[in-house]
Amino acid sequence: MKKIILKCKRYKEIDDCKESVCLHGWLMEIISDQFAEELHQTGTNPLSLQTIHDDETVSFILNLLNEKACSEIEPLIMDDALERIKLRTGEQKEFQILEKRVYEMSEKKLSKIFYANDCNNVLKLKIVTPTAFKTNGKYLFFPDIRMMFQNIMRKYNCIFENTEDVDLELLDEICNKVEIAAYNVRSRRFYLHKAYVNGFQGYLTLVCHGSQTLTNYVAVLLKFAEYSGVGVKTSMGMGAIELLEGVDSVGRKNG
Repeated sequence: MKKIILKCKRYKEIDDCKESVCLHGWLMEIISDQFAEELHQTGTNPLSLQTIHDDETVSFILNLLNEKACSEIEPLIMDDALERIKLRTGEQKEFQILEKRVYEMSEKKLSKIFYANDCNNVLKLKIVTPTAFKTNGKYLFFPDIRMMFQNIMRKYNCIFENTEDVDLELLDEICNKVEIAAYNVRSRRFYLHKAYVNGFQGYLTLVCHGSQTLTNYVAVLLKFAEYSGVGVKTSMGMGAIELLEGVDSVGRKNG
């Protein structure tokens, strides 16, 4: 898996969520028609997006979850000839690229978290962009342990084991042993052109009361989710999360 960050010059007020949707449209235009069709047909999309900005810059973040996505998208983005991003819609339609960075998270690095045997059982998450889950044809836009980890486990298994089957006994154990100890979230609409999906955004503190093995597994899933996103519409910019406390990149306790 790879995370590509494109830091660009910003000179207008922008909405991060709307810009992510515009970025998705731009990306679909520059990749091959065949791969674009594959992305629309696949069960678990091997692409997630995120947009964040500060006073002067905006960062477009592309997460590529498998080798196919990396081989199709990374060469296009990292090509020296790509100096600007030109969007069809949005408040600011052209962005000068100031910096390109690539980070990699392999299954081997994730395994270090699992076998480190010292992951913190308290994990604080920042829900960066609106997050929602779909169940029984409806969107759920409030934190839910089962929906969250079922979604992450399905994506993890699809990327690394080529199956979307979830170990239900393990999921039940996570639901029984992991609790939301604190939260500070609000609802926010994520607009998809003329439609929208309600999502939740803010902060969650999770506590794992299970074994160290289970704690480490939960940490692995959350670290993976920093790339995959959580819930629906992650390829459009929803469901971006950041692990603030618990483990660093190789699984050591923070602090």
